[in-house]
Amino acid sequence: MASSKSRTAQRIAELSDEIRRHDRLYYVDDAAVIADAEYDALLAELQALEAEHPELLRDDSPTQRVGGEAVSHLVSVEHRQPMLSLANTYSREEVAEWYRSTLDFLGLRSAKREGAEEEDEEEEEDDGDNPDAALTLTCEPKLDGLAVELVFEEGRFVRAITRGDGRVGDDVTHTARTIRGLPLVLEGDAPKRLEVRGEVIMTRKNFERVNANRREQDEPEFINPRNLASGTLKMLDPKSAAARPLDVICYGLGATEGFEPTSHSEMLAKLEGFGLPTSLAWTGRGDLDSVLDHYDSLLAGRAELPFDVDGAVIKLDDVALQTRLGQRSRSPRWAIAFKFPAQQGTSVVREIEVLTGRTGALTPRAVIEPVYVGGVTIEHVTLHNADEIERLGVKVGDRVLVERAGDVIPKIVAVTEDGGGAPFVMPTSCPVCGTEAESPEDEVVVRCPNPRCPAVIRRRIQHYASRGAVDIEGLGVKLVDQLVTEGHVARLSDLYTLDTETLEGLDRMGETSAANLLAAIERSKTQVLSKFLFGLGIRHVGEHVAEVLARHWRSIDALRTADEEALVDLDEIGPVVAASFTAWLVDEEERRDLDRMLELGVAPTPPAAVSSDGTSPLAGRTFLFTGSLQDMSRREASAIVKAAGGKILSGVSKNLDVLVVGDKPGSKKKKAEELGIEILTEAEFLALLVER
Repeated sequence: MASSKSRTAQRIAELSDEIRRHDRLYYVDDAAVIADAEYDALLAELQALEAEHPELLRDDSPTQRVGGEAVSHLVSVEHRQPMLSLANTYSREEVAEWYRSTLDFLGLRSAKREGAEEEDEEEEEDDGDNPDAALTLTCEPKLDGLAVELVFEEGRFVRAITRGDGRVGDDVTHTARTIRGLPLVLEGDAPKRLEVRGEVIMTRKNFERVNANRREQDEPEFINPRNLASGTLKMLDPKSAAARPLDVICYGLGATEGFEPTSHSEMLAKLEGFGLPTSLAWTGRGDLDSVLDHYDSLLAGRAELPFDVDGAVIKLDDVALQTRLGQRSRSPRWAIAFKFPAQQGTSVVREIEVLTGRTGALTPRAVIEPVYVGGVTIEHVTLHNADEIERLGVKVGDRVLVERAGDVIPKIVAVTEDGGGAPFVMPTSCPVCGTEAESPEDEVVVRCPNPRCPAVIRRRIQHYASRGAVDIEGLGVKLVDQLVTEGHVARLSDLYTLDTETLEGLDRMGETSAANLLAAIERSKTQVLSKFLFGLGIRHVGEHVAEVLARHWRSIDALRTADEEALVDLDEIGPVVAASFTAWLVDEEERRDLDRMLELGVAPTPPAAVSSDGTSPLAGRTFLFTGSLQDMSRREASAIVKAAGGKILSGVSKNLDVLVVGDKPGSKKKKAEELGIEILTEAEFLALLVER
């Protein structure tokens, strides 16, 4: 009979293999087969066994991904083979020229070149039967992240090194281990040594999650996924890095022993077989025309990709031919990066103004000469805070490079020409009310502490009326400015005292518009509790925290009895949020305003109860909405699903139960049909709610 220790060792091995399998299914294949709670239970059992038997703990255990100590500094490591960069172009003509030169170098092109003068008939007869050879090429997304080399020995992950200068990079093994999609042990018959080149990235979904959390904590948001991924990988403390979920996509090889694929496409397939994530699913293969068509597809569908890309990489597929072509001093001859059209432009900074937000945060913003970038005209660019201005060195009069980060958010990338202006100095008082500004030690922002500041009031009312909050249709920015400027609204409760006479007296506000706005204000009185809480603008209480609070306490009256200890005890509510919410509860001004709102008829709707017998058609199921909905916004539909115990997914995968389609659903519907996922129209989804 096996000993107790051997049974424990066997169970640890089983759990480790099972967790690794689920890591791959979730992080690499996007095809999870168990719930988060089940995964957590497996991990907890493994942790308990390893704690009881530390002698059985292995450094490649799934529990050790975030178990390392912080390092004091990053150590430089030399690559066995240089990590070269790629020659790049924005021109189809230059891609065609690269292809022709590749044929020439390999001696595979006919003597009669395109556009050249014809030689004498005898020479033409000798060479005319040697047509251009057709080379097989691949075309894959050019990832916008941080290049890294991953080293495996005997199938075990041992080191990660950044590209650095191509010859020497930084050892970032301690943070790379936190990447859940990176296997610590390769699957199958792994080679003796495998050096894999790839790109560490942060997906758009995870980037938004990180920034959403920072918004809830009232912290400055990160500018783009690339900078966040790069900064995270180079952090000294792996525990801090683990809080910012990274991904890695593998696309090439360094030095190897016992692994010799004959083509690039074969190499990608074998890497996937080892359990490594690749871009194989988004990679095309064929002749030059085929891969250029694939480039066009990537360009057209770049917004649908889960990560940022800035072009495509075209490579010669045959490894033997790659070896014959060799490399230039800094780049291989067998590959070229075909960049997407630039989403940048240059402009001149006319002014740096400072805006006061709803929490009193003073945010500098550059007013620039209008510049057309990526399909829109940009005149204003946020500069985030004084530290960011100092980093960029931006001054009034400077010519700057402007970019649409993720093709959406305008930002200043760099100063391209010094305009000779004076350095920017952050004001010491609020530019709107003149109150002396405060600079909390634990924050990079400067704040106006005056809750009655007109700018704070305007922003709070705009936030409260927004679609994500109580959704008062028709209460736009200009109307809010009028109401505050003319003294009709100075706090949230004042909205519920507005009448027809007051509204009709405002600019561009007729009888019909006034009636519609009053009806929207009346409807907002019974908005769902989570949206009402979010709309109140309590620091650190974002949409998710508001939903957690609403689900637990279910009414304003119950919430007002909550204390800091009860808040901290609640899952997903930390001490910072608890302290902030408690401070709001005891603030006399806020209490009086809330009392007045309730007296004026505000009665938020409690979240829908989830059926305890599991008969609800929404509870426990995953939903995704696509296309234009007619009777509700996607945000409202998502809130209904969550309130009924369902879950919202961000994309179509095997984990999706129901796709609800509106007008022009796009590619998500086609993918759902291919996967056999249930598809409902908006009307059919609404019928489910009636059933409930």
